[in-house]
Amino acid sequence: MLVVSRPTAKPKLPAEKRIEVVHVSLMQDKRFALFAGLFMVGKTSVDDTTPTAKTNGRDATYGRAFVDSLTDKELAFLVMHENMHKCYRHLTTWRSLYDDNHSLANTACDHVINLQLEEMDPNETMLVHPRDKVTGKRMGAHDPRFQGMDARQVYDILKEECKGGRKGKGPGGEGGEPSDEQGEPGDGGEDGNDRQGVDGSGFDEHDWEGAQDGLSENEKKQLERDIDQALRQGGIYAGKMGGQMSREIGELLTPKVDWREVVRVFVKTHLRDRQAPSWRKAHRNYLWQDIILPSVIGKRVKHLVLAMDTSGSVVGELLTAFMSEFNKVVTDTNPERVDVLYWDTEVAGHETYKDADKKSIVHRTNPKGGGGTDPDCVPVFMQANELTPDVLVILSDGYMSSNPAKWAGVTCPVLWCIIGSKSFTPPVGQLVNIKD
Repeated sequence: MLVVSRPTAKPKLPAEKRIEVVHVSLMQDKRFALFAGLFMVGKTSVDDTTPTAKTNGRDATYGRAFVDSLTDKELAFLVMHENMHKCYRHLTTWRSLYDDNHSLANTACDHVINLQLEEMDPNETMLVHPRDKVTGKRMGAHDPRFQGMDARQVYDILKEECKGGRKGKGPGGEGGEPSDEQGEPGDGGEDGNDRQGVDGSGFDEHDWEGAQDGLSENEKKQLERDIDQALRQGGIYAGKMGGQMSREIGELLTPKVDWREVVRVFVKTHLRDRQAPSWRKAHRNYLWQDIILPSVIGKRVKHLVLAMDTSGSVVGELLTAFMSEFNKVVTDTNPERVDVLYWDTEVAGHETYKDADKKSIVHRTNPKGGGGTDPDCVPVFMQANELTPDVLVILSDGYMSSNPAKWAGVTCPVLWCIIGSKSFTPPVGQLVNIKD
């Protein structure tokens, strides 16, 4: 009797093992090696109760049935999606959006991540955006018009469209209609999770409440350090493999500088009262001993100039915050004179403060301008008006060019406080980027 053996189907790996395999595969790909350390931050688990997947910004939980329904490439997309939430600290950074509108906050964050993942692997060699098995549509938010935006920018657009009642590509991306319903914590899930479901509007849950209340303050600070370190180490690892770091991730790792402290230290360093010995008058404490020593004469700081860009982009709360901080620095250092220059393509306003007036600059000042941006007008004006300060502080958005030759006559220390542009190179002095 002839017995014919038939090939048996290869048993499918359990969800836990499949996720491990995906982690390893992503680590070995130069495009995703950057996230190697991030996969190890927090706890990764699988259960039978989570409908799809979820994260609280540290831990990632995957639903067993959902994982089993995905292909390997779709699972890799899901794993990267959850870890990108962790990478961008979405559940803490954009908490204010969630408090304003739960659904739109979820959708905005997902738009950003999904578009970036598709951009990382446009040929789908490693990642494939999960699709609904019935309709064939992408699961989750996806709209190419949001390419290159952050969650806040997407959120603002979606919210404006909700107010206008626009139909078409709403928060869900492919089809659907925007909704301005606020919702309550816990809608669509337990423990304050907002489930987006598998109906074309999303494929994971965002545990905002777990991120807010489930972690102590010390745990939140440690998580920040862990994520930062994981990305930095991942960047080194990816570099050795020939991979590159995206602009968005690079910005995350840019050292955060407290501009208020920089301004405070800079001004105080160069405007502190100076003491110098003088032989014009003998030191009285030693005359009775027939010892003649020079007396110490304090030289009070004389002049501080603040040049404010009023070209139209440096306005609002940040300008007020800067003026308030500057006012405090002036009060602490107590220079004899403070000049405030408001400029765009020329100096449109010039104010001088002395004595008691210096303590109320923020309340008395009157910004003027609103045209283009040409910082070279500042040294030209200073020279024409014989302003020779001890220190010059400049506030601008940095979207401009400058001729170093125009600044050759400026010999005092100069601090450029730049809001916005990361590419501006000052012609003279020190630079600090402001991000409030």
